[in-house]
Amino acid sequence: MRRGGRGREPGRVGVRYLLLVVLGAAGAMALAWSFRLGTAATAVAVVMGLAPAYMAWAAFRADRVDAGTVDLITATEQLAVAVRAQWDDEAAVRRVNDPYPLPVAWRAADEDLAEPWAQLTQLARAWPGGPPGDPARWPRTAAGLAGRDAQIGEVFADRVPTRRLVILGEPGAGKSVLLIRLLQDLMERRTDGAPVPVLFSLASFNPRQSLKAWLAEQLRRNHPGLRAPAPAPVAGAANSPGDLAQALLDAGRVLPLLDGFDELPPALHTRVLDALNRALPAKHPLVLASRAVPYRAALTRPGITVRLNGATAIQLLPLAPDLAAAYLRRDAGGPHSPAAGRWEAVAALLGTTTPVGQALSTPLGLFLARTIYNVRPHTAGPEAPHPGDLCDTAAFPTRAAVDTHLFSGFIPAVYAPDSPSPPVWTAAQAHRTLVFLARFLQNHRGGSPDLAWWELSRTIPLFIRRVTYGLAIGIVVGLPVGLVLGRLFGTRTGLVAGTGIGLLFGVTTAIQVDSVSPGARLRWSPRESVIGFVFGLVCGTAVGLLFGIAVWDLVGMVAGIGAGLMIWLAAVLLSGLVTGLETDEPDLASNTGPAVLLSSDRRTFMAVGLGIGAGAGLVFGLVFGLVFGVLNGVRGGLEAGLAVGTVAGLVFGLFGLATALSETAWAYFVLTRAHLVVRHRLATDLMGFLQDAHEHRGVLRQVGAVYQFRHIDLQRHLAQHQP
Repeated sequence: MRRGGRGREPGRVGVRYLLLVVLGAAGAMALAWSFRLGTAATAVAVVMGLAPAYMAWAAFRADRVDAGTVDLITATEQLAVAVRAQWDDEAAVRRVNDPYPLPVAWRAADEDLAEPWAQLTQLARAWPGGPPGDPARWPRTAAGLAGRDAQIGEVFADRVPTRRLVILGEPGAGKSVLLIRLLQDLMERRTDGAPVPVLFSLASFNPRQSLKAWLAEQLRRNHPGLRAPAPAPVAGAANSPGDLAQALLDAGRVLPLLDGFDELPPALHTRVLDALNRALPAKHPLVLASRAVPYRAALTRPGITVRLNGATAIQLLPLAPDLAAAYLRRDAGGPHSPAAGRWEAVAALLGTTTPVGQALSTPLGLFLARTIYNVRPHTAGPEAPHPGDLCDTAAFPTRAAVDTHLFSGFIPAVYAPDSPSPPVWTAAQAHRTLVFLARFLQNHRGGSPDLAWWELSRTIPLFIRRVTYGLAIGIVVGLPVGLVLGRLFGTRTGLVAGTGIGLLFGVTTAIQVDSVSPGARLRWSPRESVIGFVFGLVCGTAVGLLFGIAVWDLVGMVAGIGAGLMIWLAAVLLSGLVTGLETDEPDLASNTGPAVLLSSDRRTFMAVGLGIGAGAGLVFGLVFGLVFGVLNGVRGGLEAGLAVGTVAGLVFGLFGLATALSETAWAYFVLTRAHLVVRHRLATDLMGFLQDAHEHRGVLRQVGAVYQFRHIDLQRHLAQHQP
């Protein structure tokens, strides 16, 4: 099997399995001789060790990255297609234009939060090759950056001399949505070959990792086609990037839009700014979004002076009261509808310093309020909540009290049983599951917003995971091995083989259980299969010779030669079949969401874990059946083919399973999901629940291959509850 890119480091897998194979084979031989099982049983132990040795060789071979056939220009254009489709779909799911886009406005940020304007323009003019834009369109001062909503693309492309911009705003002010609109606008303006704007969630970045390596990792995860090897001229150069993801970054063909700076731990803020300056120097365009207070604190930290080089900044403004009131009335059916009149008391307080006036000064506050209080066909009636209740300062004395009330009412509102898209789960079930997930992110992911299905196993303590998973896999693997081989070769042989292989798999699973992640998709490659046949000719000769000598010593010359030839032929065929599996480099224009990634990982697990065993059993069974059929008649051939095919399928299937367990995360997710359902009473169909929460409830948002809560404050609110 061949895999492009650097995401998995399969060579380490090969080293691990090779060492385990050597130890396992040595142990099996020692036990065989200790129990005086004879030459035949010893040969079986040795041959069983050669199969995983081949798998280890295949893993070593997978470290080689061949030159790719996709040039950077083509890769850039296909990435642009994928990014456009991804965010057009996500904008529709998030309903950012429903009933119409809220006109968010901004001004230039305070001078101490940005580079001096004169220095900024001077820096852009001095760039080799000239500034990125037309200096005639630059404003005379930073005050000229002021604008609203649809102007964000024009501000970034034409008014920011260096095209390095920091977007600052209060919680819920609309920073993330503005980034999406900027991305969509830049895609409309983009010409062939220009950098592709890509939105990254910076909250999962750890400064101990290289920023460019992290960006490349995010690209590979969200766009698996970028795992393909870089084109030959790049791959052959010094310090080759290896794959398309790294090559696109090195060539400056990705324009990072970095969201969630403030969601990082405050202690990391200055280190992250320093990492940005080192990885993306002043000539590299970028956008960074953050709350104003944490960003200011990072720039003014005592004893440390660091700012984003060559960047200017804008500050989002509170929504104008008349625009906020019009938005609420329009969503209620129009300004003259009876339902719109329910907002009169609230509208009178918009723009004031009252708790409700402050809480509904942001797009997030308006979204929550209209979701809870605007009457829909399924909520009409005297029991429908009334927005006027928000004006009660006795019940809601502070803005925080209003915010908490809105977050608390959001989940029951979107999981109402008679909603337009009736949920499968009750509000209580949904709340319990969402609280658990929020607490998982808080306690096990350091407050990161990225909810990845393959990381949910961290909800189980590491020691328990290792013991439970290792024991389960050891029993599942060792028991059938012992029973089958005991039936064919005797009880002692079955006991030795079953115990040894069960321990081998159990220990291996326990070792690697903390570092699982999804694998790549697989396909059949005739070219790789031919290489495998050639390799099988060489290895098959050695294996066949060893097995033939053992049988010669035990039975006789004719039987030994026949057995050696059978093993040789089977090894050639099996080597070609196994090696023909390689990474399926998907279309670069495709996106990978969480559900797609899980489905792909499951197919990879099945193809490797079961396909290798089935193929081996079929090949060995046919070869041995044909040979013994010629020598001993049809019945002898059937018996030999069935016996040998069963053993071969079992042996090779086990090592296919070992490879699948090390290269995929699906099996661990299945075990984790069962634990969460039984222990914590989470939704049985967890992926279905997450998909529904994203597509129909608006509770989650999707960023590439992971989910996030719609807003970090919603996540933090839920994390304060007990599941």
